[in-house]
Amino acid sequence: MLGYFVALAVAVWIAQTVLGLRQFRKFNNHIKELRKEGRVAIGRAHGHFAAGVLVLFVIDSECRILRGEIMEGRTVFAGFKPFNHFNGLTLFELSGELCKSMKLSKQQITAVISAQKEYESYKLMKTEESLVVN
Repeated sequence: MLGYFVALAVAVWIAQTVLGLRQFRKFNNHIKELRKEGRVAIGRAHGHFAAGVLVLFVIDSECRILRGEIMEGRTVFAGFKPFNHFNGLTLFELSGELCKSMKLSKQQITAVISAQKEYESYKLMKTEESLVVN
């Protein structure tokens, strides 16, 4: 009987690993497709007790949001859905107050602000790299 439970636990662990890798590969391919449209800002909110959230914003050269996508969920079966709340705004116009006025969840707000901060730190790093090279 114990051997049955151990075999079941191993099978579930293997299935979760395979499905997680499949989701990761699908995510990377999705990012590659979005990058054909413009730069991509990525924000996330880890879900310990609440569902995790991942936000993607396709932005133009002036950081104007062309379109957004969101993935929310607790399982490897979660997928991206349109998230067009901020289309037309610049990434730097986003704020917690704006998100709250749109009735976004706490996790969604965290992910949106994370996308903004991650992109700002990326731009800063690129600026510093160009100064070092020159």
